[in-house]
Amino acid sequence: MKDIKETKERHNIMMKPSSWKVLKELGRVQGKSASEIIETALWNLIKTEGYNSIYFKIMATSEPCDPEENEELTRILDQMTEEDLEIVDSYELPDR
Repeated sequence: MKDIKETKERHNIMMKPSSWKVLKELGRVQGKSASEIIETALWNLIKTEGYNSIYFKIMATSEPCDPEENEELTRILDQMTEEDLEIVDSYELPDR
């Protein structure tokens, strides 16, 4: 699934000084910012732990809903795979 470009937000996080030093050094070695490394680690954790990444991607960009609707959507999303979100055809809509 292609990443949707989102506007980045600033957040404060707390971590041990030793973890911060490792993160900064890893960033230097990889030529990435700390936030890029954390984002990559987040999605790798979801993947390696067997969570449904589609669920998290959709829920992260959706408005909150009531518990019943959330449960129904969760059941549907749990059954989806990355293949379900692949674009098979695309059409260009005419300008109005």
